[in-house]
Amino acid sequence: FTPTFIGNLELKNRFIRSATWDGMAGIKGEVTPEQIKIYKTLAAGGAALLTSGYTFISPEGRQHHGQAGLDQDRVMEPLAELAEIVHQSGSRLFIQLVHCGGQANPKISRLPAKAPSAIDHQLFDQRPQELTRKEIKKLINDFATAAGRAKEAGCDGVQLHAAHGYLISQFLSPAINKRQDDFGGSLDNRFRFLRECFLRTREVVGRDFPLTIKINGQDYLENGLMLDETVEICQRLEEMGLDAIEISGGSKASSPKQPVIMKIDQPEKEAYFLDDAVAIQRTVNIPVITVGGIRSPRTIDKIISLGIPLIALCRPLIREPELINRWQDGDLSPSSCTSCNGCFKPAWRGEGIRCIQSSA
Repeated sequence: FTPTFIGNLELKNRFIRSATWDGMAGIKGEVTPEQIKIYKTLAAGGAALLTSGYTFISPEGRQHHGQAGLDQDRVMEPLAELAEIVHQSGSRLFIQLVHCGGQANPKISRLPAKAPSAIDHQLFDQRPQELTRKEIKKLINDFATAAGRAKEAGCDGVQLHAAHGYLISQFLSPAINKRQDDFGGSLDNRFRFLRECFLRTREVVGRDFPLTIKINGQDYLENGLMLDETVEICQRLEEMGLDAIEISGGSKASSPKQPVIMKIDQPEKEAYFLDDAVAIQRTVNIPVITVGGIRSPRTIDKIISLGIPLIALCRPLIREPELINRWQDGDLSPSSCTSCNGCFKPAWRGEGIRCIQSSA
């Protein structure tokens, strides 16, 4: 519960609510009263920083109904209301920015899915179209413009989503990126899209606005991104002015090592990306955030002892939004979350995310 910093932004404790799709955004991706209610409860529950669900920066990059968007000015007013609600409890709000690339859903966007390369892969439900250089340049500006909207709306920072097989991750991964131009091939080239997104975003939001990233330590795919390359990417981003790194891993195509693993029922199964996070923290001076099935103070003590300063949780805060306050008040029993993933079922039905175990 020691206060800490991301860039020049002070956080009241080490706990972050990791980005979580809740299925409650409006038709255009706007924040809704139902979402404001959820975030108000989460902020009151004690987490220092709430990260939004993955927020699309361009219409064709959308994956789900109920997904938040920040691709137009009209969504800024309700976002500003959300930021104010979060601040009232002393918490901070970051917006996670994403383009889903080949994982985007044309049935929702009514636009073709686009990716670095037009390939068939188990990550994709259909073969995407290959992005042109002109389209790549536009998307770089779209990330930056969306970040500028987040800042103007009063949010405290942004996180670029470069994990889980979405567009930035697709550019980084040699398993997905088969381009023959200067956006594909070598690590320098595969890193170019992320590099340009970061630099353009930093230009728009300024140096004092926290800019972070969520990235796979590894893709867990044949010929995918490996830890040694991720380490080098993170070192380069730190030199460019990145403020923090959240380490995740895998994608829906990387079973059994996926971002959201089920049946985390003992401490030994928690923090399943911790080794990668520690390896990266040892090579950079900015804070690393670890995520993945964390639900007990025993595990959190271990994480901190290994030099990782920030802890991100998702599913335990769906079941028990007041968990952080409970721990701070001295009740150190683990979260009762069973990692059944049933919380996402109501969201798929358009009812919004909730713990079906606690409401049964």
